[in-house]
Amino acid sequence: MLVAATTPPVTPGADPSASPTPTPTPGPTGVPSVNVDETVQAVTKTTNDLVTIAWQAGAGALIGILIAVVAVAILRFMGRRRLLYREIVDFGRRPAYAVGAMTGAFLGTQIALAGLRQTKDDSTTMVIIERGVTIALILSVTWLVVAFAKAIESTVVKGVQASENQGRANRVTTQSQIIRRVAQVIIVIAGLVAAIMTFPSVQLAMGSLLASAGLASVIAGMAARSTLGNVFAGLQLATTDAIRVDDIVVVDDEQGTIEEITLTYVVMRTWDERRLILPSTHFTENPFANWTRGGSQATGYFTLDLDWRVPVASLRAELARLVAASTVWDGRQASLEVSDAVGGHVTVRIVLTGANPGDVGALKSYVREELVSWLQREAPCALPRTRVEVDQVEVTQDLSPEEVARTAQEIVAKQKAGPAGATTAAQDNGGDAAATTEAEGESAAHGLGARRAVTLGRAMGRSLLHRARRGGLGPR
Repeated sequence: MLVAATTPPVTPGADPSASPTPTPTPGPTGVPSVNVDETVQAVTKTTNDLVTIAWQAGAGALIGILIAVVAVAILRFMGRRRLLYREIVDFGRRPAYAVGAMTGAFLGTQIALAGLRQTKDDSTTMVIIERGVTIALILSVTWLVVAFAKAIESTVVKGVQASENQGRANRVTTQSQIIRRVAQVIIVIAGLVAAIMTFPSVQLAMGSLLASAGLASVIAGMAARSTLGNVFAGLQLATTDAIRVDDIVVVDDEQGTIEEITLTYVVMRTWDERRLILPSTHFTENPFANWTRGGSQATGYFTLDLDWRVPVASLRAELARLVAASTVWDGRQASLEVSDAVGGHVTVRIVLTGANPGDVGALKSYVREELVSWLQREAPCALPRTRVEVDQVEVTQDLSPEEVARTAQEIVAKQKAGPAGATTAAQDNGGDAAATTEAEGESAAHGLGARRAVTLGRAMGRSLLHRARRGGLGPR
Protein backbone atom coordinates (compact mmCIF):
# COMPACT_ATOMS: atom_id res chain seq x y z
CA MET A 1 0.00 0.00 0.00
CA LEU A 2 1.46 3.23 -1.08
CA VAL A 3 1.06 6.29 1.10
CA ALA A 4 1.18 9.63 -0.77
CA ALA A 5 3.11 12.37 0.84
CA THR A 6 1.22 15.60 1.04
CA THR A 7 2.72 19.12 1.43
CA PRO A 8 0.93 22.12 2.81
CA PRO A 9 -0.26 24.65 0.24
CA VAL A 10 1.89 27.65 -0.33
CA THR A 11 0.27 31.04 0.31
CA PRO A 12 0.65 33.38 -2.64
CA GLY A 13 2.93 36.30 -1.97
CA ALA A 14 4.55 34.78 1.08
CA ASP A 15 8.30 34.64 1.37
CA PRO A 16 9.31 31.11 2.37
CA SER A 17 12.67 32.37 3.59
CA ALA A 18 11.16 35.00 5.85
CA SER A 19 11.13 34.16 9.48
CA PRO A 20 7.83 34.35 11.26
CA THR A 21 7.14 37.61 13.15
CA PRO A 22 7.79 37.05 16.79
CA THR A 23 4.91 37.75 19.04
CA PRO A 24 5.29 38.71 22.63
CA THR A 25 4.61 35.84 24.88
CA PRO A 26 2.85 36.45 28.13
CA GLY A 27 5.04 36.18 31.17
CA PRO A 28 4.31 34.46 34.44
CA THR A 29 2.41 37.53 35.65
CA GLY A 30 0.34 37.90 32.52
CA VAL A 31 2.31 40.99 31.24
CA PRO A 32 3.77 40.57 27.76
CA SER A 33 7.53 40.33 27.86
CA VAL A 34 9.63 42.83 25.84
CA ASN A 35 12.03 41.66 23.24
CA VAL A 36 15.40 43.19 24.12
CA ASP A 37 16.78 42.90 20.63
CA GLU A 38 13.88 44.79 19.14
CA THR A 39 14.18 47.54 21.77
CA VAL A 40 17.88 47.97 21.11
CA GLN A 41 17.24 48.05 17.39
CA ALA A 42 14.57 50.80 17.79
CA VAL A 43 16.78 52.92 20.05
CA THR A 44 19.66 52.58 17.63
CA LYS A 45 17.44 53.63 14.73
CA THR A 46 16.15 56.67 16.63
CA THR A 47 19.68 57.68 17.64
CA ASN A 48 20.87 57.42 14.06
CA ASP A 49 17.96 59.61 12.94
CA LEU A 50 18.73 62.24 15.57
CA VAL A 51 22.41 62.25 14.63
CA THR A 52 21.49 62.69 10.98
CA ILE A 53 19.18 65.60 11.78
CA ALA A 54 21.73 67.17 14.12
CA TRP A 55 24.67 67.20 11.78
CA GLN A 56 22.62 68.40 8.84
CA ALA A 57 21.04 71.14 11.00
CA GLY A 58 24.48 72.09 12.34
CA ALA A 59 25.95 72.25 8.88
CA GLY A 60 23.06 74.42 7.74
CA ALA A 61 23.49 76.74 10.79
CA LEU A 62 27.21 77.12 10.07
CA ILE A 63 26.53 78.03 6.47
CA GLY A 64 23.86 80.52 7.57
CA ILE A 65 26.25 82.20 10.02
CA LEU A 66 28.89 82.54 7.29
CA ILE A 67 26.33 84.17 5.00
CA ALA A 68 25.28 86.54 7.81
CA VAL A 69 28.91 87.50 8.44
CA VAL A 70 29.38 88.34 4.78
CA ALA A 71 26.16 90.40 4.74
CA VAL A 72 27.22 92.31 7.86
CA ALA A 73 30.63 93.03 6.34
CA ILE A 74 29.00 94.41 3.20
CA LEU A 75 26.67 96.63 5.24
CA ARG A 76 29.60 97.87 7.32
CA PHE A 77 31.45 98.81 4.16
CA MET A 78 28.40 100.62 2.82
CA GLY A 79 27.93 102.31 6.18
CA ARG A 80 30.99 104.46 5.57
CA ARG A 81 28.81 106.65 3.37
CA ARG A 82 25.30 105.97 4.61
CA LEU A 83 24.23 106.40 8.22
CA LEU A 84 21.38 103.91 7.90
CA TYR A 85 23.65 100.99 7.03
CA ARG A 86 25.95 101.83 9.90
CA GLU A 87 23.04 101.90 12.35
CA ILE A 88 21.73 98.59 10.97
CA VAL A 89 25.11 97.02 11.64
CA ASP A 90 25.21 98.44 15.18
CA PHE A 91 21.73 97.30 16.16
CA GLY A 92 21.24 94.24 13.93
CA ARG A 93 24.58 92.43 13.99
CA ARG A 94 23.65 89.86 16.61
CA PRO A 95 20.07 89.37 15.38
CA ALA A 96 21.45 88.83 11.87
CA TYR A 97 23.76 86.10 13.12
CA ALA A 98 20.83 84.48 14.94
CA VAL A 99 18.60 84.62 11.87
CA GLY A 100 21.36 83.17 9.68
CA ALA A 101 22.00 80.32 12.09
CA MET A 102 18.33 79.47 12.57
CA THR A 103 17.58 79.70 8.84
CA GLY A 104 20.40 77.27 8.04
CA ALA A 105 19.32 74.95 10.85
CA PHE A 106 15.72 75.03 9.61
CA LEU A 107 16.74 74.15 6.03
CA GLY A 108 19.09 71.40 7.19
CA THR A 109 16.38 69.94 9.43
CA GLN A 110 13.87 69.94 6.58
CA ILE A 111 16.32 68.12 4.29
CA ALA A 112 17.02 65.50 6.93
CA LEU A 113 13.34 64.99 7.72
CA ALA A 114 12.48 64.68 4.02
CA GLY A 115 14.94 61.77 3.71
CA LEU A 116 13.58 60.08 6.85
CA ARG A 117 9.98 60.41 5.75
CA GLN A 118 10.71 58.24 2.72
CA THR A 119 11.44 55.23 4.91
CA LYS A 120 9.14 55.78 7.89
CA ASP A 121 6.25 57.83 9.10
CA ASP A 122 6.63 60.92 11.23
CA SER A 123 7.38 60.16 14.82
CA THR A 124 6.82 62.31 17.88
CA THR A 125 10.51 63.18 18.02
CA MET A 126 10.55 64.38 14.42
CA VAL A 127 7.50 66.58 15.01
CA ILE A 128 9.02 68.14 18.14
CA ILE A 129 12.30 68.90 16.39
CA GLU A 130 10.63 70.47 13.38
CA ARG A 131 8.32 72.61 15.47
CA GLY A 132 11.11 73.73 17.81
CA VAL A 133 13.34 74.83 14.95
CA THR A 134 10.41 76.67 13.34
CA ILE A 135 9.57 78.58 16.53
CA ALA A 136 13.24 79.50 17.00
CA LEU A 137 13.37 80.84 13.44
CA ILE A 138 10.22 82.95 13.99
CA LEU A 139 11.59 84.45 17.21
CA SER A 140 14.95 85.28 15.61
CA VAL A 141 13.24 87.01 12.68
CA THR A 142 11.15 89.01 15.17
CA TRP A 143 14.33 90.07 16.94
CA LEU A 144 15.85 91.20 13.65
CA VAL A 145 12.79 93.25 12.66
CA VAL A 146 12.81 95.00 16.06
CA ALA A 147 16.50 95.80 15.54
CA PHE A 148 15.68 97.28 12.12
CA ALA A 149 13.06 99.53 13.75
CA LYS A 150 15.62 100.76 16.29
CA ALA A 151 18.14 101.42 13.52
CA ILE A 152 15.63 103.46 11.55
CA GLU A 153 14.72 105.49 14.65
CA SER A 154 18.37 106.17 15.46
CA THR A 155 19.05 107.23 11.88
CA VAL A 156 16.16 109.68 11.86
CA VAL A 157 17.07 111.16 15.26
CA LYS A 158 20.76 111.61 14.44
CA GLY A 159 19.93 113.13 11.09
CA VAL A 160 17.57 115.72 12.54
CA GLN A 161 19.85 116.53 15.49
CA ALA A 162 22.57 117.53 13.05
CA SER A 163 20.40 120.45 11.96
CA GLU A 164 20.41 123.83 13.71
CA ASN A 165 16.69 123.79 14.54
CA GLN A 166 16.70 122.38 18.05
CA GLY A 167 12.92 122.61 18.44
CA ARG A 168 12.31 120.49 15.35
CA ALA A 169 14.97 118.03 16.49
CA ASN A 170 13.25 117.56 19.85
CA ARG A 171 9.86 117.13 18.19
CA VAL A 172 11.10 114.53 15.70
CA THR A 173 12.99 112.68 18.44
CA THR A 174 9.89 112.41 20.58
CA GLN A 175 7.66 111.26 17.75
CA SER A 176 10.25 108.76 16.52
CA GLN A 177 10.49 107.19 19.96
CA ILE A 178 6.72 106.82 20.22
CA ILE A 179 6.38 105.36 16.72
CA ARG A 180 9.22 102.93 17.30
CA ARG A 181 7.72 101.70 20.56
CA VAL A 182 4.31 101.20 18.95
CA ALA A 183 5.90 99.32 16.05
CA GLN A 184 7.97 97.26 18.46
CA VAL A 185 4.88 96.17 20.39
CA ILE A 186 3.09 95.21 17.17
CA ILE A 187 6.09 93.25 15.87
CA VAL A 188 6.53 91.32 19.12
CA ILE A 189 2.84 90.45 19.30
CA ALA A 190 2.87 89.30 15.66
CA GLY A 191 5.91 87.13 16.30
CA LEU A 192 4.35 85.49 19.36
CA VAL A 193 1.11 84.82 17.49
CA ALA A 194 3.03 83.26 14.58
CA ALA A 195 4.95 81.03 16.99
CA ILE A 196 1.76 79.90 18.71
CA MET A 197 0.05 79.21 15.40
CA THR A 198 2.54 76.44 14.66
CA PHE A 199 0.48 74.20 16.96
CA PRO A 200 -2.44 72.52 15.12
CA SER A 201 -4.64 72.57 18.19
CA VAL A 202 -4.29 76.35 18.40
CA GLN A 203 -5.24 76.71 14.75
CA LEU A 204 -8.43 74.74 15.35
CA ALA A 205 -9.28 76.80 18.39
CA MET A 206 -8.62 80.10 16.65
CA GLY A 207 -12.19 80.30 15.40
CA SER A 208 -13.66 80.09 18.89
CA LEU A 209 -11.05 82.56 20.15
CA LEU A 210 -12.07 85.09 17.53
CA ALA A 211 -15.72 84.57 18.40
CA SER A 212 -15.03 85.41 22.04
CA ALA A 213 -12.66 88.26 21.26
CA GLY A 214 -15.34 90.87 21.79
CA LEU A 215 -16.10 89.82 25.35
CA ALA A 216 -12.44 89.35 26.12
CA SER A 217 -11.59 92.83 24.86
CA VAL A 218 -14.26 94.35 27.10
CA ILE A 219 -12.95 92.51 30.14
CA ALA A 220 -9.34 93.40 29.33
CA GLY A 221 -10.29 97.03 28.81
CA MET A 222 -11.95 97.23 32.19
CA ALA A 223 -9.03 95.51 33.92
CA ALA A 224 -6.36 97.65 32.26
CA ARG A 225 -8.24 100.91 32.15
CA SER A 226 -5.47 102.96 33.73
CA THR A 227 -2.80 101.39 31.54
CA LEU A 228 -4.78 102.02 28.37
CA GLY A 229 -5.41 105.58 29.54
CA ASN A 230 -1.67 106.15 29.88
CA VAL A 231 -1.08 104.62 26.44
CA PHE A 232 -3.56 106.98 24.78
CA ALA A 233 -2.14 109.88 26.79
CA GLY A 234 1.36 109.02 25.56
CA LEU A 235 0.14 108.99 21.97
CA GLN A 236 -1.56 112.33 22.57
CA LEU A 237 1.62 113.88 23.95
CA ALA A 238 3.58 112.68 20.92
CA THR A 239 1.10 113.81 18.30
CA THR A 240 0.14 117.17 19.85
CA ASP A 241 3.77 118.16 20.54
CA ALA A 242 2.88 119.26 24.09
CA ILE A 243 6.22 118.10 25.47
CA ARG A 244 9.34 116.94 23.74
CA VAL A 245 12.60 115.33 24.70
CA ASP A 246 15.01 117.90 26.23
CA ASP A 247 12.18 120.29 27.08
CA ILE A 248 12.49 122.11 30.42
CA VAL A 249 9.24 121.86 32.34
CA VAL A 250 7.93 122.67 35.81
CA VAL A 251 5.59 120.02 37.19
CA ASP A 252 4.23 120.28 40.74
CA ASP A 253 6.90 122.84 41.72
CA GLU A 254 9.61 120.51 40.39
CA GLN A 255 11.79 121.79 37.56
CA GLY A 256 13.48 119.31 35.27
CA THR A 257 14.32 118.22 31.74
CA ILE A 258 12.27 115.66 29.79
CA GLU A 259 14.60 112.73 29.32
CA GLU A 260 12.33 110.02 27.87
CA ILE A 261 8.74 109.68 26.71
CA THR A 262 7.19 106.22 26.55
CA LEU A 263 3.69 104.98 25.85
CA THR A 264 2.78 104.89 29.54
CA TYR A 265 5.12 107.21 31.45
CA VAL A 266 7.47 110.17 31.13
CA VAL A 267 10.95 110.38 32.68
CA MET A 268 11.95 113.86 33.94
CA ARG A 269 15.51 114.61 35.11
CA THR A 270 15.75 117.25 37.84
CA TRP A 271 18.64 119.64 38.48
CA ASP A 272 20.02 117.38 41.24
CA GLU A 273 20.10 114.35 38.88
CA ARG A 274 16.95 112.75 40.26
CA ARG A 275 14.59 110.93 37.90
CA LEU A 276 10.88 111.56 38.32
CA ILE A 277 8.71 108.87 36.72
CA LEU A 278 5.35 110.44 35.92
CA PRO A 279 2.41 108.72 34.19
CA SER A 280 1.47 110.13 30.83
CA THR A 281 -1.97 111.09 32.12
CA HIS A 282 -0.33 113.50 34.58
CA PHE A 283 0.57 115.79 31.67
CA THR A 284 -2.84 115.56 30.01
CA GLU A 285 -4.91 116.07 33.17
CA ASN A 286 -2.82 118.62 35.11
CA PRO A 287 -1.35 121.99 34.11
CA PHE A 288 2.41 122.32 33.78
CA ALA A 289 4.89 124.91 32.54
CA ASN A 290 7.03 124.28 29.44
CA TRP A 291 9.84 126.81 29.27
CA THR A 292 11.08 125.68 25.85
CA ARG A 293 7.75 125.18 24.11
CA GLY A 294 8.23 128.08 21.70
CA GLY A 295 11.98 127.67 21.30
CA SER A 296 15.18 126.83 23.09
CA GLN A 297 16.07 130.46 23.92
CA ALA A 298 15.55 131.33 27.56
CA THR A 299 15.62 134.36 29.88
CA GLY A 300 16.63 134.43 33.52
CA TYR A 301 17.11 136.99 36.27
CA PHE A 302 18.35 137.35 39.83
CA THR A 303 18.29 140.15 42.46
CA LEU A 304 20.81 141.71 44.83
CA ASP A 305 19.91 143.57 48.05
CA LEU A 306 22.46 146.39 48.42
CA ASP A 307 23.00 149.54 50.47
CA TRP A 308 21.59 152.92 49.42
CA ARG A 309 25.09 154.12 48.60
CA VAL A 310 25.55 151.57 45.78
CA PRO A 311 27.05 153.09 42.58
CA VAL A 312 24.45 151.91 40.09
CA ALA A 313 26.21 153.27 37.01
CA SER A 314 29.50 151.58 37.87
CA LEU A 315 27.70 148.34 38.66
CA ARG A 316 25.92 148.48 35.28
CA ALA A 317 29.21 149.01 33.50
CA GLU A 318 30.74 146.02 35.29
CA LEU A 319 27.76 143.88 34.17
CA ALA A 320 28.32 144.91 30.55
CA ARG A 321 31.98 143.94 30.81
CA LEU A 322 31.16 140.53 32.31
CA VAL A 323 28.57 139.48 29.71
CA ALA A 324 30.80 140.67 26.85
CA ALA A 325 33.56 138.36 28.08
CA SER A 326 31.20 135.39 28.56
CA THR A 327 30.85 132.65 25.91
CA VAL A 328 27.30 131.60 26.88
CA TRP A 329 25.60 134.98 26.46
CA ASP A 330 23.61 135.17 23.23
CA GLY A 331 23.74 138.96 23.01
CA ARG A 332 19.99 139.58 23.25
CA GLN A 333 19.62 141.18 26.67
CA ALA A 334 21.73 141.99 29.72
CA SER A 335 20.13 144.70 31.83
CA LEU A 336 20.49 146.06 35.37
CA GLU A 337 17.78 148.13 37.02
CA VAL A 338 16.72 149.16 40.51
CA SER A 339 13.50 147.26 41.02
CA ASP A 340 12.80 148.39 44.60
CA ALA A 341 14.10 150.78 47.27
CA VAL A 342 12.24 150.26 50.52
CA GLY A 343 13.53 150.16 54.07
CA GLY A 344 17.20 149.79 54.63
CA HIS A 345 18.32 148.38 51.25
CA VAL A 346 18.04 148.84 47.49
CA THR A 347 16.97 145.86 45.31
CA VAL A 348 18.88 145.55 42.05
CA ARG A 349 17.55 143.14 39.38
CA ILE A 350 19.81 141.70 36.64
CA VAL A 351 18.13 140.16 33.54
CA LEU A 352 20.17 137.81 31.30
CA THR A 353 19.45 135.76 28.17
CA GLY A 354 20.99 132.65 26.62
CA ALA A 355 20.63 130.20 23.77
CA ASN A 356 19.11 127.59 26.08
CA PRO A 357 18.12 127.31 29.75
CA GLY A 358 21.37 125.56 30.59
CA ASP A 359 23.41 128.49 29.30
CA VAL A 360 21.20 130.93 31.20
CA GLY A 361 21.76 129.08 34.45
CA ALA A 362 25.52 129.04 33.96
CA LEU A 363 25.53 132.73 33.02
CA LYS A 364 23.53 133.70 36.11
CA SER A 365 25.92 131.90 38.44
CA TYR A 366 28.95 133.45 36.73
CA VAL A 367 27.61 137.02 36.78
CA ARG A 368 26.34 136.78 40.36
CA GLU A 369 29.71 135.58 41.64
CA GLU A 370 31.69 138.22 39.73
CA LEU A 371 29.42 141.08 40.85
CA VAL A 372 29.75 140.06 44.49
CA SER A 373 33.55 139.99 44.15
CA TRP A 374 33.50 143.40 42.46
CA LEU A 375 31.37 144.92 45.23
CA GLN A 376 33.68 143.58 47.92
CA ARG A 377 36.73 144.88 46.09
CA GLU A 378 35.63 148.16 44.50
CA ALA A 379 32.51 149.32 46.37
CA PRO A 380 32.40 147.98 49.94
CA CYS A 381 30.11 150.85 50.86
CA ALA A 382 27.39 149.22 48.78
CA LEU A 383 27.33 146.04 50.84
CA PRO A 384 24.11 145.66 52.80
CA ARG A 385 24.22 146.77 56.42
CA THR A 386 21.86 147.35 59.32
CA ARG A 387 21.73 150.80 60.98
CA VAL A 388 20.68 151.42 64.63
CA GLU A 389 20.02 154.96 66.06
CA VAL A 390 20.41 155.37 69.87
CA ASP A 391 18.36 158.19 71.49
CA GLN A 392 19.32 159.35 75.09
CA VAL A 393 16.30 160.02 77.29
CA GLU A 394 16.55 161.92 80.66
CA VAL A 395 14.60 160.28 83.43
CA THR A 396 13.31 162.70 86.13
CA GLN A 397 12.02 162.10 89.63
CA ASP A 398 8.84 163.34 91.21
CA LEU A 399 10.61 166.19 93.11
CA SER A 400 11.95 169.20 91.28
CA PRO A 401 15.36 170.71 92.13
CA GLU A 402 13.68 173.71 93.86
CA GLU A 403 11.69 171.42 96.10
CA VAL A 404 14.81 169.47 97.03
CA ALA A 405 16.73 172.69 97.92
CA ARG A 406 13.82 174.05 99.97
CA THR A 407 13.55 170.81 101.94
CA ALA A 408 17.26 170.88 102.73
CA GLN A 409 17.04 174.52 103.97
CA GLU A 410 14.10 173.66 106.25
CA ILE A 411 16.04 170.83 107.85
CA VAL A 412 19.08 173.07 108.47
CA ALA A 413 16.87 175.85 109.94
CA LYS A 414 15.13 173.45 112.29
CA GLN A 415 18.50 172.26 113.56
CA LYS A 416 19.66 175.88 114.23
CA ALA A 417 16.42 176.82 116.06
CA GLY A 418 16.62 173.87 118.54
CA PRO A 419 17.65 173.91 122.24
CA ALA A 420 21.09 174.84 123.24
CA GLY A 421 21.86 171.40 124.56
CA ALA A 422 20.99 169.91 121.35
CA THR A 423 23.05 172.53 119.56
CA THR A 424 25.96 172.02 121.94
CA ALA A 425 25.74 168.29 121.62
CA ALA A 426 25.52 168.59 117.89
CA GLN A 427 28.60 170.83 117.92
CA ASP A 428 30.51 168.46 120.23
CA ASN A 429 29.67 165.44 118.23
CA GLY A 430 29.98 166.85 114.79
CA GLY A 431 29.92 170.57 114.36
CA ASP A 432 32.05 170.24 111.35
CA ALA A 433 29.63 167.71 109.90
CA ALA A 434 26.68 170.11 110.40
CA ALA A 435 28.55 172.89 108.63
CA THR A 436 29.40 170.51 105.85
CA THR A 437 25.78 169.44 105.60
CA GLU A 438 24.63 173.04 105.30
CA ALA A 439 27.18 173.76 102.63
CA GLU A 440 26.16 170.65 100.68
CA GLY A 441 22.51 171.69 100.89
CA GLU A 442 23.29 175.13 99.54
CA SER A 443 25.44 173.62 96.77
CA ALA A 444 22.65 171.24 95.77
CA ALA A 445 20.18 174.10 95.64
CA HIS A 446 22.33 176.28 93.37
CA GLY A 447 24.17 174.14 90.94
CA LEU A 448 23.53 170.38 90.87
CA GLY A 449 21.25 168.53 88.48
CA ALA A 450 17.94 167.03 89.33
CA ARG A 451 19.02 163.43 89.98
CA ARG A 452 22.06 164.41 92.09
CA ALA A 453 20.05 166.95 94.10
CA VAL A 454 17.37 164.39 94.91
CA THR A 455 19.92 161.81 96.06
CA LEU A 456 21.88 164.37 98.10
CA GLY A 457 18.73 165.78 99.71
CA ARG A 458 17.57 162.36 100.86
CA ALA A 459 21.00 161.57 102.34
CA MET A 460 21.14 164.88 104.21
CA GLY A 461 17.65 164.38 105.59
CA ARG A 462 18.48 160.95 106.97
CA SER A 463 21.74 162.28 108.55
CA LEU A 464 20.12 165.25 110.22
CA LEU A 465 17.20 163.20 111.51
CA HIS A 466 19.62 160.73 113.07
CA ARG A 467 21.62 163.41 114.87
CA ALA A 468 18.47 165.10 116.11
CA ARG A 469 17.28 161.90 117.72
CA ARG A 470 20.64 161.49 119.44
CA GLY A 471 20.29 165.07 120.85
CA GLY A 472 16.74 164.55 122.24
CA LEU A 473 14.75 166.09 119.40
CA GLY A 474 11.90 164.39 117.63
CA PRO A 475 10.28 161.03 118.25
CA ARG A 476 12.46 158.09 119.06
